[in-house]
Amino acid sequence: MRHTCLLLWILAFWQVPFPAPAADASKDDDAYAPHTPTLIFYLSEMTDQRDADALQASLQKLKSVRKINLNLARGYAQVRFDSHVVSYHQVAQAIADAGTALGRKFDPRLKVQVPAYSATGNALRVDAVFAGKRLNQRVRIEPLDKAKGEFLVHFLPLQIDPSVAGPQGFNGGHLNHPIHDAPPRGLGLQFSYAAEDGAGFPASSGGLRPERRMP
Repeated sequence: MRHTCLLLWILAFWQVPFPAPAADASKDDDAYAPHTPTLIFYLSEMTDQRDADALQASLQKLKSVRKINLNLARGYAQVRFDSHVVSYHQVAQAIADAGTALGRKFDPRLKVQVPAYSATGNALRVDAVFAGKRLNQRVRIEPLDKAKGEFLVHFLPLQIDPSVAGPQGFNGGHLNHPIHDAPPRGLGLQFSYAAEDGAGFPASSGGLRPERRMP
């Protein structure tokens, strides 16, 4: 009996440390995660449900794609993915391949902005980045509105090497680092890829497809 009382007394004061519950970072799968951009790829010739279904199927094959939102009325695909797993170029190529299989040229392109492009001295420096030899082996930059510093990034065909793990071709940092990073590494200018559809941007005709999220 004496031993039993002693044991109960020890248990009453001996607190076993349990790990604290993990903080709920977010219940929203759109919460911040490193290297997971959401990008708007504007397209040509995506006009009907068959186009949208083919595009959806092609994008779903890419590793790390977390969200696909196809809008036929506005002619774009909004995609969220891990750019350290697949590159911007690989996503664009998956879109282009879906169009090719249908006999269409989707010509995926990204809208980028350098707001201070037209400020004194900036245009020449930014144009020098755009003129880079290696960059132009992967993409083509088209001026959209130089006064606002808006441009389109068109993707050249990418030959995927299945033996290479990780991103291939053009990726976000190939423009972001030389333009946005602080000197001397970069120009120290604000730079962004469009993640949302901008009002007034050219749109194509067609219907509307609701957003689909990847599991």
